[in-house]
Amino acid sequence: MRKLIYISSFLIFFTSCGKKESIDLKAEGEKVMETSRKWAQSKTNEEYLSYWTDDAILIAPGQPTLRGKEQISKMLEANAQIPGFEVNWEPKEVFVSESGDLAYLIENIYFGVNDSLGNKIKTFNKAVTIWKKQQDGTWKNVVDTFNPDPSVTSLE
Repeated sequence: MRKLIYISSFLIFFTSCGKKESIDLKAEGEKVMETSRKWAQSKTNEEYLSYWTDDAILIAPGQPTLRGKEQISKMLEANAQIPGFEVNWEPKEVFVSESGDLAYLIENIYFGVNDSLGNKIKTFNKAVTIWKKQQDGTWKNVVDTFNPDPSVTSLE
């Protein structure tokens, strides 16, 4: 009997050592979507940059791939010089890895610029953004890519 108790205790101890902490993937997904929505409300280039990792990659249609905050910052500065430039987006779906440290969003994105007469030209895009959970529990964007989609006519 004593031998059975020792064996049972041994098994319980070693099987409990290997248990992973339970990750609430739904809650993490909601955090990523909320972070993206807050990001869309950014007012300054510094604020926009704060949502990207230092080594982030931006892949835009017809443009060279931008790597890192320095290149992305230059793009933001150039966009600010475009008359009537606007950008906004809305996350539509989120998928979080089982490990809870990576996620991706499917998003609708809007760009607006003024033509030479001051009329607003609007384009809608679909986007995929990849997010990485940081050591402090926040989420930051590591890859951002989008392209025009004529079937998308609003952020909804």
